[in-house]
Amino acid sequence: MNGNEQEKRPTREDLPGVNNGFGTESPLDYAFAVVEKAEAPRARGRGKIEVGLASEIAPGEKKIVEEGALSIGVYNIGGAFFAIKNVCPHAGAPLCQGHIQTTHRPSEVGKYDPALEGRVLRCPWHGWEFDIVTGKGLYDTKSRVATYPVTIGEDGKVRVQI
Repeated sequence: MNGNEQEKRPTREDLPGVNNGFGTESPLDYAFAVVEKAEAPRARGRGKIEVGLASEIAPGEKKIVEEGALSIGVYNIGGAFFAIKNVCPHAGAPLCQGHIQTTHRPSEVGKYDPALEGRVLRCPWHGWEFDIVTGKGLYDTKSRVATYPVTIGEDGKVRVQI
């Protein structure tokens, strides 16, 4: 190469897929695909936990409830209620004490593509991220936190089916 030529830097499209345990797509692309295809939580048939009135949990807020040894965070995301187990699968942290945030889809450098607005829960100990709606971890193919169906009764009370 002479002094006037510059080496062409490869773009993402120029690079072959790398099998890093997630196939050839990036881990984030895979995690988003799993989150988008996730099914609603199913009750396990162990009863219900009464959380309180829906009006007591404002949009963007949560309430942590406990039933015996089980601790669950109940979240109001845009007027819809979701429940997730209050234990991080990584190291047992009280997951629901973490911050609620938005994440970003993979994109070009300097370009930000917000995703899952207000429904990403970040573990307070090590920063692992989970989708509150599905329980899916956003960092690998298999991680998931238990989620529970939530109902609002005619009396306005939020109940979690466990």
